[in-house]
Amino acid sequence: MGIHFSAWLPLLCLLFPPLGSAEDATVSAAKQVKVGLHTTLDRELTQWSQRRGLTLRQRQIRVEPTSGLNSQQACTVPLVIDPPADQALPLGRIQRQVRCPSLGWRYFVRARVSALADIPVAKQRLGRGHTITASDLTLAKRELGVSSQDWVFDNGTLVGQSVRRSIRPDQPIRHSQITAPNWVNMGDEVIIEAASGGFSAVMKGVALDSGSEGEPVRVRNLSSGTIITAYPIAPGKVQTRF
Repeated sequence: MGIHFSAWLPLLCLLFPPLGSAEDATVSAAKQVKVGLHTTLDRELTQWSQRRGLTLRQRQIRVEPTSGLNSQQACTVPLVIDPPADQALPLGRIQRQVRCPSLGWRYFVRARVSALADIPVAKQRLGRGHTITASDLTLAKRELGVSSQDWVFDNGTLVGQSVRRSIRPDQPIRHSQITAPNWVNMGDEVIIEAASGGFSAVMKGVALDSGSEGEPVRVRNLSSGTIITAYPIAPGKVQTRF
């Protein structure tokens, strides 16, 4: 038996190299970085989607190999992955610095992140000035990427908004295409509320500008003819500020 085992020993060493070899450490270091960055990006993507009330249907995170890790040993403490420089969308091509505090090595590692989600789109063309209603919208599956930074992801944000730039059907809707609806339109008769200290008064006026909530508009007091600056606080109602 001893002679038989000795004959197989060289072959066993080739098939199963000793643990802790340089090759094993290199693979472990690369795997540590890949798993660590993948986990971090996945968590950031989940947090980002939750803040926007968005349910991701599918996601894909690909961490690209970093050749410099081939000469490094596995980190003996948890890796430190630097946060993003800003609050940019965690999608598209991403680069993060990954550090090993115990061994002192650090590398910039790249990854590609993509996801699919159901987002609101218009059923038909919506022209400028149209007030968006729930019946104008439907959900469509779209791939999210770097260009999705300005997209609107939930119906609640859209309903009641006014179209600033025409919206094409079946296309993602951007924040730049919508605006808060006017509470006061030029030429409308409005109610003016004025208050200062213990004094308050209500009078009628005519709007000389159009404006949404909180925007300054010029209003002519119908009693005195005086033109004042006031701020819409409700549809058809403005308030002066002293």
